[in-house]
Amino acid sequence: MKKALLFSSLVALSACVSENQADQDVTVIVGDIITMDATRPRASVMILKDGNISAVGDRTLMNDISSAKLIDLSGQTILPGFIDSHVHVRELGMDRIKANLVGVETAEDIVERLEAHFPNPKAGVWLIGQGWDEGEFATRGYPDRAALDAAFPNNPVALESLHGFGGFYNGKALEIAGIDSNTAEPKVGNILRREDGTPTGVMLTLAQDLVDQHIPKADQAKLELAIRAGLTEMSEAGVTSIHEAGMTPVDVAAFKALAARDELPIRVYGLLDGNDNTLMEAWFSNGLEDDPEDWLDIRGIKVFYDGSLGSRTALMAEPYSDKPDAARPTERISPEAMTSLANRAAKLGFQMAVHAIGDEGNNRTLNIYEEALGDDMTARWRIEHAQVVLPDYYDRVATRGVLSSVQSSHAVGDSGWAEDRVGPERIKNAYAWQTILGAGGRLMLNSDLPGEPWTPMETLYFAVTRKKLENAPAEGWYSNQALTVQEALEAMTITNAYGAFQEDALGSLEVGKRADFVVLDADPTKVAPTDIKDIRVRQTWVNGQPVYQAD
Repeated sequence: MKKALLFSSLVALSACVSENQADQDVTVIVGDIITMDATRPRASVMILKDGNISAVGDRTLMNDISSAKLIDLSGQTILPGFIDSHVHVRELGMDRIKANLVGVETAEDIVERLEAHFPNPKAGVWLIGQGWDEGEFATRGYPDRAALDAAFPNNPVALESLHGFGGFYNGKALEIAGIDSNTAEPKVGNILRREDGTPTGVMLTLAQDLVDQHIPKADQAKLELAIRAGLTEMSEAGVTSIHEAGMTPVDVAAFKALAARDELPIRVYGLLDGNDNTLMEAWFSNGLEDDPEDWLDIRGIKVFYDGSLGSRTALMAEPYSDKPDAARPTERISPEAMTSLANRAAKLGFQMAVHAIGDEGNNRTLNIYEEALGDDMTARWRIEHAQVVLPDYYDRVATRGVLSSVQSSHAVGDSGWAEDRVGPERIKNAYAWQTILGAGGRLMLNSDLPGEPWTPMETLYFAVTRKKLENAPAEGWYSNQALTVQEALEAMTITNAYGAFQEDALGSLEVGKRADFVVLDADPTKVAPTDIKDIRVRQTWVNGQPVYQAD
């Protein structure tokens, strides 16, 4: 059937409820079911027909079925499929062919990783890497390209940072881009320089474009392969639906081509690149796309507004607490342009989803939302990240129905330096998930992959413990803002479905909804919080069909 990547055999699949010939359209799932339906939170039997859920309840449901396929998953936990509501799945797929720089601490570490990944590069070929942490390097000092130049004199090198707010390039790449000591600073972004004025190789925010535009682009066939690889990898982690944040024109073409060929293994909700004026003009003219089957919906607009906290490029209402002179607050789009986008989106029914990290970035975004929406509380507009906010943020988003789309991995990933950036008072309004919920706001929880550990079990673990994977710090980082397991699961399922206008079809296991679910080897509500990250995905089902089964 559509989108099914059928595994070779399921012994239990052949068992029947009765001796009668099995109805091939009906499947009975038996297991420990967490429905995320407040009216029936737990169940033991779920009946599937034509890709949807036709019944949920206890074992007495089986008395009414004369014949069906029975899959007995007793002892395993079944949950609605996880919805990752902020991802860059094409990058996840593309990163599999890039050098992995996650965890490097020096320029020499970077060279070692590159030499291992590209042992004998042909002269002139671009060497691409990803994952050096711009926040950590901003604290200890950004790297210099000297080591890259010595190791790779004949190859241009382009290294994207962990969160995408910095690029690190060698001299050959700068030469190709025509960047030297005489190059003027771009309007948005920064070229970091040595004392003599020559570039260090580090480019912040939009300054990266000066070099990146010279990197050969992947063709559509390669993009489609990367997208499929990323989606398949996510399905193996228990994700059944994603929100792709910032679709470019080539991304749109690739996703639409895959959807037309029924080659999307999981569902996709598209957020267009709102910083691309040409793209938005075309979509405002043509209107949003709403697939009745929800395989590919495109109705959101992802806008990159400010920068990041780690690189000190996020917009703050007051100076940074550490090294304020090193801060480079960045508006990647003017308030006037974002206001125009918001007004047109409100008129045409598009959903705004704005990247806002700093407290002033969040404040300005809310100002624009309030002006564009007026009294409309049904638009379900989103703020992506909402990392540091002003004290009035909580009541404003609750009153306006604005969703806070947050990443639990960012809190623990930033914990080593975040308080240094904002100080002991402002940190109380940073990564403040419980405060958002306490004020009546809605919380969406996601990964922003591929920048941090991203699997749903990791995302859930970070949210509940506020600890890194090695269980540090022991008490959790500002653990008063940690979520309960139930709160986190809701934010990863039904609220994420709501954030894509899909709660009538996805996000919980209820009659009439699509049969998208995940099978786990343990119940996350019953294990110790520190053990959540060790729970394994046994199966993933989409549209009533298995798309992944563990070995």
